[in-house]
Amino acid sequence: MRISTILAFFMFIAPAAYAEIYKCGQNGQISYQDKPCKTSSIEFTPSKDISTRQQQSAAEKLKSDLALRNEQKRVAQEAKDKERILRAQEAKADAAYRQALAAEEQAKQTARQAEALERHNDYYQNTRPYYVINPKPIVRPRPTPFPRK
Repeated sequence: MRISTILAFFMFIAPAAYAEIYKCGQNGQISYQDKPCKTSSIEFTPSKDISTRQQQSAAEKLKSDLALRNEQKRVAQEAKDKERILRAQEAKADAAYRQALAAEEQAKQTARQAEALERHNDYYQNTRPYYVINPKPIVRPRPTPFPRK
């Protein structure tokens, strides 16, 4: 994105850089414009090339800027990596802490259940079972009726 913006900028600037420029002097003021002046105009041509020394210094500056930028990127990446590792360690420690809390809560629950079972067993241990059995009714023979005469 950044490179395409810079490229577009130079594409629009490039034609204007080599356009004809006129140096005009009016009322003691010097101005530059793209059309010839009404009174007197001198065509002004900016130098297109820079000296070898300027090119070398620009190349050295570019190299140093790129090296500085690469160093900054490397340092930023190292910082991100350290931060990521630190967050992973924190997450791992937090998970272990939550697991320990869950294990402790489970141990407490198991102890409560064991205590409840002991109370339950103590209550029923020394009691004898009492079975309620309904007595069978006594079956008596039916009396036979007297014979009729």
